[in-house]
Amino acid sequence: MWVIIASMSTILIVLLLVVGAVLATSVALGRAAYEVESVRDTEYLELEGTWVRYNVIGGGPPVLLVHGWLSSSRVWEQLAPRLAQRFTVYTLDLTGFGESDKPLSGYGVRNGSRLLYAFCAHFGLTRTGVIAHDLGGAMAVKLAADHPDVVGRLVLVATPADDDQIDLPTPLWLATLPVLGPIFYTLGRLAQPVRQLWMRPFVADPRDLPEEVVEDAGRSTPAAASQTLGISRREISRGRLARQARIIKIPLFLVAGEEDQIVDPQAVGAWASNVDQAEVCLLDECGHLPMIERTAEFNAQVLAFLTGDARYLDHAEAPSEAEAEVGYAEDSEADALARDGEATQPPDLTAPPEETSGLSSQPTDPDDFEPEPREERPNVIRKWGGSYSSGDGEAAPERSDATSGDGTEDKQTPRSRPRRTSPDEDVIPQLPEDLFDWPEPRGEFRRERPRATFPEERGDDTDEPEDPSRR
Repeated sequence: MWVIIASMSTILIVLLLVVGAVLATSVALGRAAYEVESVRDTEYLELEGTWVRYNVIGGGPPVLLVHGWLSSSRVWEQLAPRLAQRFTVYTLDLTGFGESDKPLSGYGVRNGSRLLYAFCAHFGLTRTGVIAHDLGGAMAVKLAADHPDVVGRLVLVATPADDDQIDLPTPLWLATLPVLGPIFYTLGRLAQPVRQLWMRPFVADPRDLPEEVVEDAGRSTPAAASQTLGISRREISRGRLARQARIIKIPLFLVAGEEDQIVDPQAVGAWASNVDQAEVCLLDECGHLPMIERTAEFNAQVLAFLTGDARYLDHAEAPSEAEAEVGYAEDSEADALARDGEATQPPDLTAPPEETSGLSSQPTDPDDFEPEPREERPNVIRKWGGSYSSGDGEAAPERSDATSGDGTEDKQTPRSRPRRTSPDEDVIPQLPEDLFDWPEPRGEFRRERPRATFPEERGDDTDEPEDPSRR
């Protein structure tokens, strides 16, 4: 009997020691931080007490690109040079990710918004076009609500409007647990196959998952990864941020993949219902990373929104794999258009737009302004009165490369899905001197409805926008 009791006591002591060692290791890993060493003045800024890596390319009106959770500015490597042909493009690694500092605290939507504001203030950016992904989109919404003079146009890509719209795969969810999460996250940092399990659900097709995305998922710290997600989920819970977005009066473009397994694609409806000037773009056969999975079409949609020129969409589709195998990928645009029966010559986008073009100079009298009827926008769906339809209330026209107006997939004409290969260099139309000074650049998407304040909905848990006069 005494032998059995002694054996059980020994086993219990060993178990307690193992549990204690695991907890101590978890606490130590959870308090790990990272500081940038050998800072280069041309690539780093000290903002909000941390060193932040950034990059600036191009020239023209400013556009700021904001990445999401477990990511970095490298997610914009396809879009940034495309925009840089007409815009000054600013990218940065948010605190806790990429090559920026990773402190023990200071994460979430509110702190991220303050970081973005400090970044814009450093460069003197106003009326800036902001393109943001995932939780970075929530930070951009907060920035636009608190500082309406800073953001001129806003593009939200796969951005959740509520915490229940976020669904993580089990291997990644384990890495965010309060106690054991640091151990699971450290395991993922050391083992690439574990990181691949994390990031596989982020794309609809495994072939579209680049190594850079898998690598960036392991470049954070347990504290940065778990706190950014946990604090952000609390800050957007119960639609707090979506309600605050009601004060945003700038054009809003919402992009989501129909097969997104990380953020519910229906989140676009929550954002669109709270903003007057909102467009919704649903991409079929696309997951959580449209800028990588559907590079050509995503870039064209963003450029069309920023410039107001739908001609970008004429060259949105990249050559398919089958065409590339037979040499079609090297054809000129004129040959491609002639082969499709659309035209014998591509439009001259370098020439100044005609007077009826969407880029023409605005009339002297705003009352005389009549927007040009726009060409069909592939994959763009407007939401009116709770249903998706065309702007005039009729069903959206049938499209071979998009969902139908009722949100169902068009089965009549199968489309060749473009791969992740970057599109050929195409010509960019001229822009007005002041990109964001158009009175009604995309007025056909604005829904007229009375606006009102919602003091009873804000309550104590709603962040009130800052008074610009105090700055």
